[in-house]
Amino acid sequence: MNNTFRLTLSFLMIACLAGLTKAHAANDRLDLAEFASHPETFAGRLIEVNAQVIAINADGKSLELFDSQSRTRISVRLTQLRKSERAALMSCDVRRVLVSGRASVVAGRLTIDAQSVQPVALSAAASVESKADGDSRR
Repeated sequence: MNNTFRLTLSFLMIACLAGLTKAHAANDRLDLAEFASHPETFAGRLIEVNAQVIAINADGKSLELFDSQSRTRISVRLTQLRKSERAALMSCDVRRVLVSGRASVVAGRLTIDAQSVQPVALSAAASVESKADGDSRR
């Protein structure tokens, strides 16, 4: 009876600790509205951000993102990515990306040292609209 109780208690403790570790360790999805109110709490954490690309540096080592809901600009350093990944990112038509990496706050501004950058596909309707806009501009 005593061994069964100890085994059950140990199992519950391990399950609780595993849940806490998962919640705070790998790639928390960042709520940028929360960042605006408490930027220092995100320093050093692994985060994921889905935002619009507004600029790619010519050397391919950084890019700028913009989140329209919170009106937040985000700097992303691409120096940890392989050169081929950076070149592929610059050569394709990327408008939205999902960036995961370590967050830091520099002068009150969010900066991410990217560990991965994945282009987010536009929906079919948005893609057709953007092509139509491009044809009308010519």
